[in-house]
Amino acid sequence: MQDMTEEIKRLFFGLSVHAPWPMSYPNGRIIEEESRHITLAFLGNHPFAKLKQELQHFPSPEFPIGPVGICDELLFLPVDKPRVVAHHISWLTDGEKIESLHLATLDWLEKLGYHVDRRPFLSHLSIARSPFQQKEWKEVFEILPVLITGVHLYESMGNLRYSKIWSLPFLSAFEEFEHTADIAFHLRGLSFSDLYFHGALAMSFKFPPFLEFLKREEMRDLNHVIQALNLMISSCDLEMGCPFKAVSYHGKVKEEKGLLQWEMVVDV
Repeated sequence: MQDMTEEIKRLFFGLSVHAPWPMSYPNGRIIEEESRHITLAFLGNHPFAKLKQELQHFPSPEFPIGPVGICDELLFLPVDKPRVVAHHISWLTDGEKIESLHLATLDWLEKLGYHVDRRPFLSHLSIARSPFQQKEWKEVFEILPVLITGVHLYESMGNLRYSKIWSLPFLSAFEEFEHTADIAFHLRGLSFSDLYFHGALAMSFKFPPFLEFLKREEMRDLNHVIQALNLMISSCDLEMGCPFKAVSYHGKVKEEKGLLQWEMVVDV
């Protein structure tokens, strides 16, 4: 018999996200920035104490660096009677590994005796709930870069508020640092292609339309990365004007514990 004094919480696992969010949105019940997430597994109402004891055994993600992607499409869910405005996410890195983490989380929870939903995983990020006008949202939608910052156990507090009660943070794909007269970022990746994607995303956080000029291609070395980023800049400048002048041929790639690291300096 369940102890009536046990604290019951409405629980789910999710991925926290960071993005250059718009300053305003059309009408709707907007989810606060710090509460926006990608759901991995919904548990429902359960005693927290039981799960708390097992969190040390949560499945290890296969990616040490937070995956990055593009919010490339507006979704209204569920399709038959939409109640949610969401962004679909197209992953640039580790999309398959995110799905693997989703499945591993479900398997782990089932072994612990929880009922789980086995519907196919849809990479989406909820932004608002009804009431809303689809036409208004379609008119203002623009693609956005998105960065995953960690996996968490959340408690649903009601009124679109979600509190993190357990966290497993990821290394950030990029971090800005101060640089005289320019902008600069520490980039991390497992490959040169990662450095290209992470460099493009870092600049897109400053100017989201820059994403439109990203090419999904393999990178051979650092020179190839810099050339590809500068091609993005020149293409962007030609079509719409670009706040960046060039990525500098600066620094060398360092390797530490299997990770590539590079300081990207951008002339502005």
